[in-house]
Amino acid sequence: MHEISRADRRASVILNYLSVAAIAVVVDMQHVLGWGTTLVVLAVCAATALGLATFLRVFWRTSLWKITHAGFGHLDERQVQVVYESLRNSYSIFAIVCLAILYLNAVVAEGSIPILVAAAVLYLAHTLPAAVVAWTEKEILTCD
Repeated sequence: MHEISRADRRASVILNYLSVAAIAVVVDMQHVLGWGTTLVVLAVCAATALGLATFLRVFWRTSLWKITHAGFGHLDERQVQVVYESLRNSYSIFAIVCLAILYLNAVVAEGSIPILVAAAVLYLAHTLPAAVVAWTEKEILTCD
C-alpha cells in the first residue's frame, strides 16, 4: 500500500468533476459550439477516459467508494466519524449545486434539465461523500 498525496487527490477530484461537466456541456451545447458529430464523439471519449482514470485513482484505489457506500456496521469508529462528517458536508454542497442548476436552467433553458445534467447530478450524489473525504483527510492509503 502506498499513499496518494492530498494535492494529488484534490487534483484528481477536480479533474474528475471537470470531465463529467465537460461531457454534459459538450453534448448539450454542440449545436451552439458548431461542432460536428466526430468532434463531439472525440471530446466525449476523451472526457470519459479522463473521468474513468481519475475515478479509479481517487475513489476506487483508495477504497473511498467502498467506505462511503458501506453500512456503518462494517466500519471502525474513526471511519464512521469520517464518513458521517463527509455525508453531512457533501449533502450541504449537493443542495447548493442542485439549486444552482435548477435556477440556471429555469433562467436559461426555461425550466428543462438536459438528461446528461441529471446524470451528472446523480453521479455527484454518489461520489461527493468520497470526494469530501479525499479532499479533507491528511492521509489515505491506497489498496493495491
